[in-house]
Amino acid sequence: MYVETLSPLAYQVFQQDAAAQAAVPVRVRSSDELGDGQVHFAITRGRRGRNTDWIDLSPAEEPGVYQADVTLTAGGWYEMWFRAGGDAEPERVVPYVGVGEVFVVAGQSNGANHGEVPLRPRDDRVAAYGDGAWRPGYDPMPGATGLGGSPWPPLGDMLVRNLQVPVGFASVAVGGSPSTFWLPGSEGYGLLVSVLKELGVNGARGLLWHQGESDTNSGTPPQEYYDNLRTTIERLPADAGWCPPWVVAGVSMVPDNPQASPNSLIGQQMLWRDGVALEGPYTDDMLGPLYRYDMLHFSEYGLHAHAERWFAMVWAQFYANAPLVVPQVVEE
Repeated sequence: MYVETLSPLAYQVFQQDAAAQAAVPVRVRSSDELGDGQVHFAITRGRRGRNTDWIDLSPAEEPGVYQADVTLTAGGWYEMWFRAGGDAEPERVVPYVGVGEVFVVAGQSNGANHGEVPLRPRDDRVAAYGDGAWRPGYDPMPGATGLGGSPWPPLGDMLVRNLQVPVGFASVAVGGSPSTFWLPGSEGYGLLVSVLKELGVNGARGLLWHQGESDTNSGTPPQEYYDNLRTTIERLPADAGWCPPWVVAGVSMVPDNPQASPNSLIGQQMLWRDGVALEGPYTDDMLGPLYRYDMLHFSEYGLHAHAERWFAMVWAQFYANAPLVVPQVVEE
């Protein structure tokens, strides 16, 4: 018998709900009829999660496809096992499935893969989504431009350590993109709509936005920057079916144009003030070769510092009531 798993995918992270659970759609295609096919999820990684019983599959509308909706408790990684019947030998069909936290990432180069060096998470529970597939969360992040590093692997490590659930990033950031690139009808807006539809309704905790250098360099007035982002944020629920809260960073620094007015930053502050977006980290003061290897894009040190700032603001906006894990200092 040949069995192909259509859902879930390996390394897929499902966004947990307020009850610390997620409904995981299971779909398998079989070469034979599965009148008594079953699946089972077993926790293999981390301190959280709960094994399931064996769950019956039922025929889907598509011939040869069988399905079930399985509620999983936040945690993981889980393994998904399949058996053709109650006495059949079980087979592990998906090695890594998680219920935890998912973030969409958008903006320009310092939110994409344009950092000095690619980074890798230390914890294997950091995952990435792009181009229709999930994989471990190392740089360069799929779906974003650039071949270098980003702050998202170390941010994932910090969130996993403190939340003890898998964390996934779905990045569509595009180097050099102005705010107009993300307006409805433009290419960037299409990227946002696509990724939100692919993740599914309520499939992410938030959207992390790091962008503004291009608009400052071109002299976009603060009100225009504000209007551009507000238009995009308010239109997405209609076109994508939903939209998570935006966390907008304070970004306007252009090193080769030091006299430029920080218009983007002013527009971002207006978005925070009006409750259109949540406040993200301020990064304009991260200057010089320690932080920026080419005076614009982050060095390896700068990427880690960038991640720490994102962690502080993401934690404040979404997890303020959860306890932080304080590293233990061992005295010799």
